[in-house]
Amino acid sequence: MVKTKSVYDPVEPSDGQRILVSRYRPRGIPKERLCLTEWRRELAPSKELLREWKSKRISWSEYKARYDREMVPQRPMINALAQRANTHVICLLCFEPEGDPHCHRHLLKKMIVAAGVGPELMLQSP
Repeated sequence: MVKTKSVYDPVEPSDGQRILVSRYRPRGIPKERLCLTEWRRELAPSKELLREWKSKRISWSEYKARYDREMVPQRPMINALAQRANTHVICLLCFEPEGDPHCHRHLLKKMIVAAGVGPELMLQSP
């Protein structure tokens, strides 16, 4: 199963394996409090792409298309996460609030699901 959460949301046992998919570690949160299983910076958008999105120089559709292209070299890792999600709960973590649909972790979740997790295992985060 694949879940998504903000790093600022409380840690819960149901999170399973907590994977930070951000380029930067969150400030103000001790490493121990994050309870990370792993940190995968390479699954985050490039600095340039993130900067252009945050400064509103590109649309969400452009951001999605470019993020998809950036993830092509990461397909082996995405496939490995899909395999892991077949037997474990994985929780993708980033900074944006969970209710914000404009976060790459939601795009990454769709890629993982498409790579091998059946839609019936796709968990919606609270």
